[in-house]
Amino acid sequence: MKSSSAVSECSRLALAMALIFAAATSFAQGAHGTGVFPNAAAIEGQLKRGVSTKNDVQRILGVPNGSGGALLPGIGERSQQVDPYQIWYYEDIEITDVKSDGQTANMKMRQQILAVFFKGEVFHGYFWTSNSGTGTAQSR
Repeated sequence: MKSSSAVSECSRLALAMALIFAAATSFAQGAHGTGVFPNAAAIEGQLKRGVSTKNDVQRILGVPNGSGGALLPGIGERSQQVDPYQIWYYEDIEITDVKSDGQTANMKMRQQILAVFFKGEVFHGYFWTSNSGTGTAQSR
């Protein structure tokens, strides 16, 4: 006869596995991610380098996921000069599809990163990148 603690442990393990399977199944039904990614295309049409402000950027792109600063070198005649920039960071990681055979889950995912650069309070430029890839997870 098994002890009640061993039965309880088996029950908890079975519940945990059921929850993981249910989560994987719900992911397979649609795209899931970190939230709405800002419209990077709006930058070209609505923001002007050297003119637009942080308030303009936030109105168009929303609140950033993070911020920081960097000292970046100039280019051309200014290549020896280093200028301070403030950087706002937007990110989205999205799982677009999950297929599972019971032991292995194959996932398609996309990550987008948008970095917006400011000199003082003024918009200076941006960097945007996106990738898509696949990942595999196995349970034993």
